[in-house]
Amino acid sequence: MDKPAGISSYGVVHAVRAALGGRRRGPHSLKVGHTGTLDPAATGLLVVLCGAATRLGPFLVGCDKTYRGVVRLGAATDTLDADGALTASAAVDFAAEDCAAAAAGFRGRIEQIPPVISALKVGGVALHRLARRGDAVPEIKPRPVTIHSLETAVPRWAAAPGPDDGFTAADGLIYEIELLLSCSSGTYVRSLARDLALSLGTVGHLCSLRRQRVGIFSVADAVPGDRIRDGRALRAAMRPLADVLADVPSLALTADEAAAVRLGSQPEPSWLERVAAPPADDGTVRLLDPDGGLVAVCSLAGGEQGAGLRLAAVFPRVDPPGTELA
Repeated sequence: MDKPAGISSYGVVHAVRAALGGRRRGPHSLKVGHTGTLDPAATGLLVVLCGAATRLGPFLVGCDKTYRGVVRLGAATDTLDADGALTASAAVDFAAEDCAAAAAGFRGRIEQIPPVISALKVGGVALHRLARRGDAVPEIKPRPVTIHSLETAVPRWAAAPGPDDGFTAADGLIYEIELLLSCSSGTYVRSLARDLALSLGTVGHLCSLRRQRVGIFSVADAVPGDRIRDGRALRAAMRPLADVLADVPSLALTADEAAAVRLGSQPEPSWLERVAAPPADDGTVRLLDPDGGLVAVCSLAGGEQGAGLRLAAVFPRVDPPGTELA
């Protein structure tokens, strides 16, 4: 889905489930989930999993992501984005050219402190729930993330605010830099905006964000946000399960082998020799039936007879894709 602004990721999941005629609980329940939260104000790619595809969630949450965002310098908010309340204004007494040099210092492996207003859970409760209830929020420890690439542009600098502009720098002007970044899962772009501003000697917040890629998926191929409740459009856009992990090495099974695995039989140790390419870094391998359908996802495991494959998730035969939702 190309998530529009103003709706939560859970709201998208709820709308998709309803559009497909499913219920959250009961005899007509339908499992629907997503692979990574987008803030309500953010737009862009939200990968939604339906039916048996929800079993693929654990294999997708770690995918790298690509974003395009705009950072407003000189004004800080309590949520680190434009939805929050102003907490500080500061001067922007450096040149626009200095922003690119500052951004270079954030490439590679870094540590960042997640925002208080986030879906990160402490003791099973999301931080944003604790903060909005007025409860004490425990100290948030820095977490390692990787910024694979980070480029900047300067769309507005020392510009007079327009009628739709929110917070400004201390001099009443607008100073913005655009970020295009590719990063590891778990990266908070709002935290990056805060930290980048501080490295420049000022404060800042993220005033817009759009997610462009999640692993192999691109927002260019996503269902537009205005079709979120169009069940026919959603069904037409469904991808076969085997496509979801298309970058993971595969093993072609015979019809009898596929049927046995779908009934719970573990792969034979010798099957590892038939994998088309070396297993992924995390040891993940796809098992495919003769028609190319996804039978199971396996992981490497050791044993008395050496390394072998162990079932991590098994999938029913779906022909054609999407009919399990009918």
